[in-house]
Amino acid sequence: MATKPSSKKTAKPAAKSAKAKAAPSKEASKVIPFSPMSADALRAMSTSTPELKTYYNAMETTMSNYKDQYEKMAGEASAAARQGIESYVRFGTSMMKGSEAILKTCMEIAQDSAERNSAAMKSLMACRTLNEAAEAQNKMAQENMDEAMSAVTKISEMAIKVCTEACEPLNEQMTKSMKKMSA
Repeated sequence: MATKPSSKKTAKPAAKSAKAKAAPSKEASKVIPFSPMSADALRAMSTSTPELKTYYNAMETTMSNYKDQYEKMAGEASAAARQGIESYVRFGTSMMKGSEAILKTCMEIAQDSAERNSAAMKSLMACRTLNEAAEAQNKMAQENMDEAMSAVTKISEMAIKVCTEACEPLNEQMTKSMKKMSA
């Protein structure tokens, strides 16, 4: 009678014992974040294992190169953010001062208009005939229309000037950013 070779039976227990040995090593290995403590541990292990020493030296060189690049990039990003914030502050300050000037002009125009209308009402009340009253009213209406057009033109010119001056820091910052991006 033919019998099966006994080598197969011995191979299975050997495979099981290899798996049993490999399993605890997987459980023992954990991901440790790169830190000075883990760096010291890697250095200690690298002295006993030449392959690990080569790997560690390569990793350390790479990390130091990227660290320099990261610090440079972070510094540039910080400077760009600071410049952006400064340009927004200058924009806000300029808009605030410009708005203040526009409001002051509006108040002056309103005060002048009130004084002119008061004088016109006095002259209107002093009229003795209907024709005189109609002429005074027409004169008052024409003066008010001319003054309103003048005031609107003045305020719109001021607003355009304020917006143009206020946006200059933002335009400068955008131009600098675009030049850096294209370089």
